[in-house]
Amino acid sequence: MLSSRAIHSLLRLQGGTLPHGSRLLSTSRIVLKNERDNLDDEMKKISEKLSKEFEETIKDGKSEPELDKKFMNFRQLSEQKAHERSHIFTWKSVLGTFVIGGSMILALLYIRKTRVEEAEKQRKLTAGKARIGGDWELVNMEGKMEGSEQLKGNWLLLYFGFTHCPDICPDEIEKMVKVVDLLERDSNPVKILPIFISVDPARDTLKRVKEYCEEFSPKLRGFTGSTEQVNKVAKTFRVYHSEGPKTAPDDYIVDHTVIMYLIDPEGNFHDYYGQNRRAEEIAQTIRMKVLKAELKEKRSKSLF
Repeated sequence: MLSSRAIHSLLRLQGGTLPHGSRLLSTSRIVLKNERDNLDDEMKKISEKLSKEFEETIKDGKSEPELDKKFMNFRQLSEQKAHERSHIFTWKSVLGTFVIGGSMILALLYIRKTRVEEAEKQRKLTAGKARIGGDWELVNMEGKMEGSEQLKGNWLLLYFGFTHCPDICPDEIEKMVKVVDLLERDSNPVKILPIFISVDPARDTLKRVKEYCEEFSPKLRGFTGSTEQVNKVAKTFRVYHSEGPKTAPDDYIVDHTVIMYLIDPEGNFHDYYGQNRRAEEIAQTIRMKVLKAELKEKRSKSLF
């Protein structure tokens, strides 16, 4: 059977209305009546269902606000859901901001804690032993004043001795020069300046010191000075030195500390090596210390 909509569409296509009393018009009226009856039946069923639910709600003794909630329309429900979602979104935003901000604060606190611990460790290390090294200045082989300030930016290996030493000083200076050569020949070269400082200023003139250093290596740089200047530098590095018995005015042995001192590019004492250490061992130790210092410097720069 054709629906009323289909009938009216057919009428429009035919360009007019059906004549009164036609069979098609009668059929249309019947269809419309049937649809109206069906709609009335549906409305009746809905009304009965709502009435039944209302009666059941009354029997349960629910209050008016609860009844209002039960019969709340769709628009109100939609608005309520949207409102709830907005609250959830707001709290999620706050929580997200808190988490991100908290993470940044924790990261900054960790970095600060690490720096404080490192500084405290360094302070304890310095306080736990007598301070060695510091600023110094003597006369170089060219007759000019030179010292820690001018040599900054270089790793230094210092040795205190005297040019009339019969055996220990020559052996130690040769070892020091070998250490420097080993480090320079490495696949990752480390440049170190070998320094000889005389503790016998009375006999070790500029000429004598220069000739003595050139006998070992052109890399070796010699320093001397007045008795007062030499004593001051020796005291800075805790170097003991004393003249022995004299068999003649210029014939005596100087007793002194036999140690090499490693100085970093900032002019600070970094390590020391005694007479019992071999050249290969010293070179390996210095190589590791220089690498560690370079990594520490890079890490420090990356934090800023």
